[in-house]
Amino acid sequence: MKWFEDLYNRQIYFDLYAEQDTLLAKSEVENILNLIPLHTGQTILDVGCGYGRHAVEFAKRGFLVTGIDLAPKQIEAAKRRAKEAGVGIHFILGDARKMEFREEFEIVLSLFLTFGFFEEETENQMMLDRMAGALRPDGVLLMDLWNREKMIRDFSPLQVEEHPDGIQIEKRWEFDAWNGRLDWENEVTFPDGIKESWKHSVRAYTLVELKRMYEDAGLRLEKVYGDFQGNVYTLESQQMILLARKTV
Repeated sequence: MKWFEDLYNRQIYFDLYAEQDTLLAKSEVENILNLIPLHTGQTILDVGCGYGRHAVEFAKRGFLVTGIDLAPKQIEAAKRRAKEAGVGIHFILGDARKMEFREEFEIVLSLFLTFGFFEEETENQMMLDRMAGALRPDGVLLMDLWNREKMIRDFSPLQVEEHPDGIQIEKRWEFDAWNGRLDWENEVTFPDGIKESWKHSVRAYTLVELKRMYEDAGLRLEKVYGDFQGNVYTLESQQMILLARKTV
């Protein structure tokens, strides 16, 4: 089982992150609307939609949203969230590498580091190709990634988070320079001493690598931001927000 098939189907993922990330989604969507000139009624595909936190916010604003994710528990939670919010969203349990959409969407989103999970370069390119294929001519792809340069420069093999509720999270990091991947293991210790752990592994792409991949997918990279507020991308940026347009 791949790490993403394990983690995103665990209850602990929701327990630790859902509340704070859901609050963050509202401001992120507002900022995205400032970065891309969108209007009510446009079609959006949210790739790696998770439990629908961004999809619901877009649907509340009148967009026609489809979300796809390969984790059953995430899709189940997304459907519940949309029902509670009173919005209609088409959620699909599926693999982004195998999407068969053909020029159906005006905007495709890949948010919250949902790109680079797969071990083979061809698989990640396939996912990008499928996202490009889902876009209508002149459609827009927005991708949210870490800033690889800052992550590597500030690399720390051990990080410890202390939560107010007594939960401690240890993150043990490794940088696989040969494959360009950031690998880490999270170990959570609960106040009663019970522990739970899981692994992550994400391909850390450079901007130049992504530009070439975009070109191969028929996309033109137009802008790169350092955050959702639209600040200039630099070596110090926490994020790398890429805005591309379909050219073919």
